[in-house]
Amino acid sequence: MGFDRRKFTLGASALGLGAMTGARFAQAAPTMKASASAGQPDVLILGAGISGLHSAHLLEEMGMKVTILEARERVGGRILTLMDQPGYPEMGFNSMAAGYGRGIDAAQRAGVELQEVGARYRIGPPSQVYIGNTAMTREEWARFPGNPFPEQYKSVMPGELVGMLVAQNGRLEDWTRWSDPANAALDVSLHEFLKGQGLSDAAIHLANDLAPYYGINAYGTSSLMMEFNDGFIKTMMAAGMESLAVKGGNQKLPIALAEQIKGDILLGREVLGIVQEDAGTTVFCADGSRFTAPKVICSLPLSALRNVKIDPALNGVQAEAVAQLGYQPISMAFITAESPFWEEDGLAPGMWTDGLLGNVMPQRYGEDPNEITGFIVQARGNLALYWDRMDPEAVKQMIVRRIEELRPAAKGKVKAHTYFSWAKERFNGGDVSYLAPGQSTWVNDMAQPAGNMHFCGEHLATSARGLEGAMESAERAVLEVLGV
Repeated sequence: MGFDRRKFTLGASALGLGAMTGARFAQAAPTMKASASAGQPDVLILGAGISGLHSAHLLEEMGMKVTILEARERVGGRILTLMDQPGYPEMGFNSMAAGYGRGIDAAQRAGVELQEVGARYRIGPPSQVYIGNTAMTREEWARFPGNPFPEQYKSVMPGELVGMLVAQNGRLEDWTRWSDPANAALDVSLHEFLKGQGLSDAAIHLANDLAPYYGINAYGTSSLMMEFNDGFIKTMMAAGMESLAVKGGNQKLPIALAEQIKGDILLGREVLGIVQEDAGTTVFCADGSRFTAPKVICSLPLSALRNVKIDPALNGVQAEAVAQLGYQPISMAFITAESPFWEEDGLAPGMWTDGLLGNVMPQRYGEDPNEITGFIVQARGNLALYWDRMDPEAVKQMIVRRIEELRPAAKGKVKAHTYFSWAKERFNGGDVSYLAPGQSTWVNDMAQPAGNMHFCGEHLATSARGLEGAMESAERAVLEVLGV
């Protein structure tokens, strides 16, 4: 089978990196021969998230036979849409930027419709900050006596400050070299970086630790990883300011991609063990089934892989990363309001709070973008872990009660629906991966093949994050399998 070079290079071109080219696949294609025995796949792929599905697509384009094993009873990994709720709220992947060349191409190939949703985020008044029981606009926050930010940042809302400081004070000439050992000395904690920008411990706690973008607190988060994320975001913004989501729910994307895979996608196959022998690599599943192939691509998060017995065992940095790599605790509830209480009390619908309520974000995903179809109430870091120690029904009751306390006009009008925790999600143990200080140099070693096992997933991407990073890592793993 031929390979469409334009499609393969689209993602890298959008990033301006030119990291991989379809020519490398095309050069390999004539030499590929089916090496598996009759009825056996050439490659076993562990995980049916975006990186696993993308790996399968590329390998099948090269004429190889694949089988995908997925522990869940669904495909999509961290793409999870509440298809039974108004506006199809997203519990995981939310949207892709205009520069997501790989993601946009995958949507086109899958035949799903992308719609621009970025403008919907900017409709209506901006969220207010709630310190205790006090609601404040930006202007009121700037004058608030308890505002711990340096004078020049008094008007910056708590949820904005860390991203702004990282964006304005990057230390790398080339953000794509963030994991280069030559830059390892810069990989201090985010806390140390923010102290260097003049923030007090109280300011760091408010701006980061109550709702950390990555990790649990600033002490345990790599500053270089934050610069990598900032560089990626800026590159995406250079391609356009649009934010794109799948019309009718992002879950439609992996479902459609899965339907295009010719090989088997076996759900409910939790991997317990992987044994490499001369005759092939065998994967053992919890239901007693086993599968053997010459090659394996593992897209499992390392938080799941640490529960898999591997023989021969991983070693060095790779083993250390499997044991230690962090995954972001994020917990969410979806709520609806039977009437627009925000119009009654005259306050902004959105709320950033310093307490147990976390962040309340209005959702505008109906046919009319001016209509609020519901709210995502989100906890990150330690607050997410605190929520997770409660019964889910108790969390939902607490959310409703706290909204009614802060917004009396909402009393009797708010209903909490689904509660979802990524930290408690059995096969992920958290949302996106993050690195601790000093771990930036792990990335290349983490991704190295181990015998006939190859690895992919968002946690192994070096020039992209999120869905785009998952697909980037899949391309590298496939090139390894093809021997180029």
